[in-house]
Amino acid sequence: MRLGKVIGKVWAVQKVKELQNVRFQIVQPIQSNGEKQGRPVVCADPNQISGSGDRVVYVTSTDATQAIETGFAPVNACIVELVDSVD
Repeated sequence: MRLGKVIGKVWAVQKVKELQNVRFQIVQPIQSNGEKQGRPVVCADPNQISGSGDRVVYVTSTDATQAIETGFAPVNACIVELVDSVD
């Protein structure tokens, strides 16, 4: 699991059936202190839980493909929860 901040969104008109009704967000990976870490990534947001400026937890690789309800969707990163605070 990784920590990130939503900095934008991506619009796609045509999608594979597993990704219908799935929103895509641009996420900047961050450290626990909020500093940027690496390059932004596009994450699927299947439960539509995040918006611009939200801190989120996202998963990558096989975990991302399984985070979509339809199962095994062709994604590399997926938002799985919102972050309230980091201690």
